[in-house]
Amino acid sequence: MNFDAPPRSRRVKVLLFVLGGLALLFLGVIFGGYYLVMHTAVPLRMLGAVFMSGDNPENIKIEGISGSIAKGFRIKSIRWGTAIGASEVQDVRLAYNNFWDLVGGQRLVFQEIRIGRAHLDVTGSEQLLNEISDNSADDSSTNGARSTNSVVWTNSIRVARYPPSPRRPPGLFQIDRISVEDVFITNRANGFGLSVPTIEWKGFKALNGKVELGHLKIDSDRLKVTTLLGEEVDLQGKKKSFQKKLQGTVLPRLHPAILQPIAFTVDVGHDGTSLFWRLKAFDGKLEAYRLEDQSGLVKCQDLDLAAYINAPVPQHLSLEAPLSGSATIPKDALRKGSFTLGRKAFAIEPLELEGSEDASKTNQLVAVCRSGDIVFTYRVIIPDQPWKVEQRLVATPAMTPEETLAQVFYEQRFAELTKEDQQSVKKMKASFGGWIPAEADKVR
Repeated sequence: MNFDAPPRSRRVKVLLFVLGGLALLFLGVIFGGYYLVMHTAVPLRMLGAVFMSGDNPENIKIEGISGSIAKGFRIKSIRWGTAIGASEVQDVRLAYNNFWDLVGGQRLVFQEIRIGRAHLDVTGSEQLLNEISDNSADDSSTNGARSTNSVVWTNSIRVARYPPSPRRPPGLFQIDRISVEDVFITNRANGFGLSVPTIEWKGFKALNGKVELGHLKIDSDRLKVTTLLGEEVDLQGKKKSFQKKLQGTVLPRLHPAILQPIAFTVDVGHDGTSLFWRLKAFDGKLEAYRLEDQSGLVKCQDLDLAAYINAPVPQHLSLEAPLSGSATIPKDALRKGSFTLGRKAFAIEPLELEGSEDASKTNQLVAVCRSGDIVFTYRVIIPDQPWKVEQRLVATPAMTPEETLAQVFYEQRFAELTKEDQQSVKKMKASFGGWIPAEADKVR
């Protein structure tokens, strides 16, 4: 008789029970960990804690994190900077259909993207952008075999060295709603302040190359925009159909420099690969358009910018210039143009596009006024760093900035002006950069 069978059978059952329990425990840990990571705010809060811990020179503080990686998250507030230049963003929300759809890249559905209120202090951002640009220029000069001169106002075509890899057909990209409630941007260095009003954009959808631009609405005491049905318009003697029309008005409360409402319309369309548009503004005195092939035109007809913007800017501006998508623009691309600045009439010279000796790029528009023995030269300079755009005004023979402005805006010597007009000239000086002798006035 085998007396060992029953105990051995019990041990096998116990072993199976233990293994089953361990398996269930393992599965529980796996599914529990997955749920903890994907469906709770724990990993998001841990990430926020990482930003706020250790070396935190920006003094970042994040509060009120909720939501999950699986469906999206919400942050009550994000603050950074010092007490003098603190920035804060409140009520940040990002909701999407499914995290794994986002990772796959073929189905991107955002249900909501929102910023409630924000105050952004951008003091010092110019220096950061300069450093980034300088680093990019250094990288391009060291990695490239040889740097070449090029310009900003062209859309050069890059030739691939290797045949492109096959791409999957585009899938679904959809944004149900984007909203920005109230954003205020300041720069303590120059006193700049800009308030961005409530913005709501609904119903953007792109599927298999077909694009629905959706509906944009901005309704405030600073800016008004509404979306209308697209129209068929006449461009270059041909009928062009647009999908949407954005109709709006920029109001004086948007920025202190705006003197009166500026109405505008933007007709937009998309052919599945590129965006084409037409802009009309300043009571129809400014018109510009860009077509699918990147060809286009900008026209001004007796546009008085000084009537809309409180700054020493051109008046009665008339010009016609192409927006070309070719690699080069002919020197005589600007066919005609003139304006008045102060009490002087300027004639716009043929458009000059120059490349500097390094990898950076600079564009300039030049206008000349000849008054007796004096030649005044006005330039708008657009370097490869757009935030450095500036207008210049010089005289030949060379004059001081105050004397140049007094002659252009008052047709008098600076010493002959009243104290009030002298103060006005001194304020104007800040609107013109690059005060250098006329004989040295050239773009590097």
